[in-house]
Amino acid sequence: MKITKIAALAGALITSPFVAAEGTKEVLMGVDILPNSIELHVASGGCTSANSFTINVDKTASPHSVTVLRVQPDFCEAHIPDGIKVSFDRAALGLDGKVEFILTNKIGNTSTLQ
Repeated sequence: MKITKIAALAGALITSPFVAAEGTKEVLMGVDILPNSIELHVASGGCTSANSFTINVDKTASPHSVTVLRVQPDFCEAHIPDGIKVSFDRAALGLDGKVEFILTNKIGNTSTLQ
């Protein structure tokens, strides 16, 4: 990766309103809510996996508030225009059964990984 790309990325992260102490709020390409899992459609440069994300669930809100944060940046340079899907267990997140929740992430195809 070129140093100019690293400097630009670092500058964007410092000034971005979506940076939290535990990660960066991910712009999702889509989401599938299945009976036992949540599948997130995310951008990838080739080095993204489920371990690249953490999911914060605020159960004090009604309905629950869910935010997906990227905790592991993807600096790879593969061309994957359609992104990838990563899956998370609903029970492990406390979102099993008939729980209603709001996803706080934006949906779009504005990722810098595309």
